[in-house]
Amino acid sequence: MIERAVLSTLLFLAKTLPVVVVAVYLVSYSIRKGYLEKLADRLNPWLRKLGISEIAIVSVTTCFVSPTASYSILSQAWKEGKIGSREIIVISFLNSFPSMFSHLYTFFIPFVLPVLGFAGVVYTAIRFTVAVVKSLIGLILARKWGSGRTGSSVEIRPISPRENVVRIALIMFLTYFMVSLLTEFDIFDKMDLNFLPINPSSLAIAGVELFNVRAAVVLAAGFIDSGLNWKWAVIGLILGNVISFSARAVKHSLPMHVSFFGKFGVKIVLLNSIATLFLDVLFLLILILA
Repeated sequence: MIERAVLSTLLFLAKTLPVVVVAVYLVSYSIRKGYLEKLADRLNPWLRKLGISEIAIVSVTTCFVSPTASYSILSQAWKEGKIGSREIIVISFLNSFPSMFSHLYTFFIPFVLPVLGFAGVVYTAIRFTVAVVKSLIGLILARKWGSGRTGSSVEIRPISPRENVVRIALIMFLTYFMVSLLTEFDIFDKMDLNFLPINPSSLAIAGVELFNVRAAVVLAAGFIDSGLNWKWAVIGLILGNVISFSARAVKHSLPMHVSFFGKFGVKIVLLNSIATLFLDVLFLLILILA
């Protein structure tokens, strides 16, 4: 059984890892050449037509390249009294899509899409739809605020392709091997969770996502290869995002926002997390009932 699990894992890596490697190196190359910064510059004139403040424009265009630098700009403007707390919250919503876009070339393209295939396309589309809806909410509210003026430039550091590939390969191997091994022992078939309207495999994916989202993606790929419908794989990933949103906010978003805005940063994270949770639950219900 162990030999079959190892063989299945190696076949999976042989199929997906080359695509991941190529994607990672292409992303790193595009960053080194400054293509992402050029994209942000081209978006600037279009954003000006939306009637949002100058500070919001600078924050959004910077966020496409570096969310941390974007909030650093907002923090400075806020401390200098150029914008108020209410506008900070609105711009944080407006930054939802640019922030998600920054994950496109570090997570979705080099990892999610190659590993999950069609399920990855659906999952990525849902994550981006949630971000777009939040940005549209921010846009509607941002048009009501006055305009401040500030300027900033930012340079994103190229990712390390070798470190990313090694880390990704290790996570993929260990996770897929565990899936294959548990499948060989029929562990998932023995799980009696028929009282829930969710496939047991989806619950397993969601549980793993509490600890590591990359491992959850690989786990989902393993289940799909074992016959799981792509819909349940996506449901598992979204469910994992729902049940872990508090932990993620505390671990990732909260430290950055508190460092920039003090106690006010807690309010920014809380409002954005509630909006994300509501939209995730909505998509979760749509997929379950479909």
